[in-house]
Amino acid sequence: MNDEHSATIVRVINASANELYAAWTEPQIMKRWLATVVEADVRVGGRFRIENHEKDGTVNAFTGEYRVLEPGSRIVQTFHHVSAKPGTYEDELLEVKLKPLATGVTELRLINSWKGSPMSDAELEALEAGWAQWLDLLIVGVEPVRTEEP
Repeated sequence: MNDEHSATIVRVINASANELYAAWTEPQIMKRWLATVVEADVRVGGRFRIENHEKDGTVNAFTGEYRVLEPGSRIVQTFHHVSAKPGTYEDELLEVKLKPLATGVTELRLINSWKGSPMSDAELEALEAGWAQWLDLLIVGVEPVRTEEP
């Protein structure tokens, strides 16, 4: 089965499109929110590997290749969970689209697509929840800290 499937998450974030682009492409910033270990050759055709070292000792690793890099606008990359069963999700892609809405405010649209088997409702919910958690970490990592005045 080669049908294409996708999940889309949209967030409005108090950060510029350039700040968000940097958060996805600069390894030192990526380490703040995306992964414990980041190796990234950020250029079209360049490869990346990210690892999250969990409290229970497991390592969740993802690899991929950058396909499109449009600063402040769009990123497309392959995305492969290293421990995924072979053939489960083929040709998995992540596309991040950045759309400035106002000064310092950007809409981030994340599209995770794949070919092959569709996910069950529970798997799709888990995927969306995982990306929601990662985007929550992104927001904390890039939004300026605001202090309330008395």
